[in-house]
Amino acid sequence: MKALIIVDLQNDFLPGGALPVPHGDEVIPLANELRQRFELVLATQDWHPPNHGSFAANHKGKKPGDRIILDGIEQIL
Repeated sequence: MKALIIVDLQNDFLPGGALPVPHGDEVIPLANELRQRFELVLATQDWHPPNHGSFAANHKGKKPGDRIILDGIEQIL
């Protein structure tokens, strides 16, 4: 059996969302077309609890797009 895996295709990453990806909405027609060709379609959704370290609001004086070191790795908030 072949499966289609759709990763993080969600409103938050589309134009107007909390973390928009430029032109992210342009993949929706392709995803809808492809899913018709597969018997099994799996979709993931990115999610973090409100106190997660990836949110700028959880770092005093930081704003979205700022860079921090989190657990020894540079991250973009």
